[in-house]
Amino acid sequence: MGRKVCFLIYPGVASYDVAGPVQALRATGLGRYDVTLASVAGGLVESDCPGVAFGSVAASNVVGPIDTLVIPGGNDAPQATEDPDLVRCVEDLARRASRVACVCTGAFLAAKAGLLTARRAATHWRYCDELERRFPDTKVERDPIWIREDRIWTSAGISAGVDLTLALIEEDLGIESALEAARELVVFFKRPGGQSQFSTLLSGQIADAKGPLRKLLAWVADNLGADLRAETLAERAGMSLRTLARTCVASTGMTPAKLVESLRVQAAREAIERSDTPFETIAVRYGFGDDQRMRRAFVRQLHVTPNDIRSRFGGSPGQEARLGRPFEPSPYVQVEAPGATAVAKPPD
Repeated sequence: MGRKVCFLIYPGVASYDVAGPVQALRATGLGRYDVTLASVAGGLVESDCPGVAFGSVAASNVVGPIDTLVIPGGNDAPQATEDPDLVRCVEDLARRASRVACVCTGAFLAAKAGLLTARRAATHWRYCDELERRFPDTKVERDPIWIREDRIWTSAGISAGVDLTLALIEEDLGIESALEAARELVVFFKRPGGQSQFSTLLSGQIADAKGPLRKLLAWVADNLGADLRAETLAERAGMSLRTLARTCVASTGMTPAKLVESLRVQAAREAIERSDTPFETIAVRYGFGDDQRMRRAFVRQLHVTPNDIRSRFGGSPGQEARLGRPFEPSPYVQVEAPGATAVAKPPD
């Protein structure tokens, strides 16, 4: 029997907030996770995607301890907090869960159930102000992709639910399994700590690397502000400088120094696109030392300056360009997963 994961769903739940994490769990291999979709009354539950409903069992039929309770989001989640039966289900299942993971606006249900009191939390950027206003005891943070506070995990919107799930997989099964799942899904492998995502190219290089280099690159991605000179990397990988350089070039096409700079530039670029954080702060966070060194690295790597990127993306949490267009799944998608099904019904 795999780790028991229960998704608590409700009318209007975001289809991708359910299907994305379920597929990420399944990508670890059958038997690693035992996934159940539950709702207040059981049966088919309409999602936010016209014509798509998820099969579910009644929450009262979910018995015993739960390894992970997942509360997906949806545009209707803030209003769903007014359903006392749904909130009671959250409270009951959360009491029996080793950890609770909220995707996007699922944080509203967790907050209503008292799970986010005096805790840091993330949600979709559109809803940060509302979450903060309605639940002032919750410490809402706007920048992170996901946040962990003790046994409670919360994430931002859309694809961030997959990032969060990959982090859960890493905690359960190790970084190799998380990388394999990311590779299977052909998605970004996000760094722990709620930081920004990599480009597709660099993520693929990390996922495709083998042996000590694979673990080394994943560690580098999570420690971009650290001392990442070649000597440090070689020592951590248990390689000579010459072997490290040869292995790195063979796997990624870049020298260790060039790869580190590329990772730093990509992470800093994402931070600039997603926030109003000062350049100097971003430069220190990602290991450039100061904003002038960061600027020179941007020109080398991207042929644009940090100012160019910020002016293009606006740097404001209210800009559509910050996160891109909302995901609009097809009404004809069919999803299957261990212990759960999603049915694509014909349009009316």
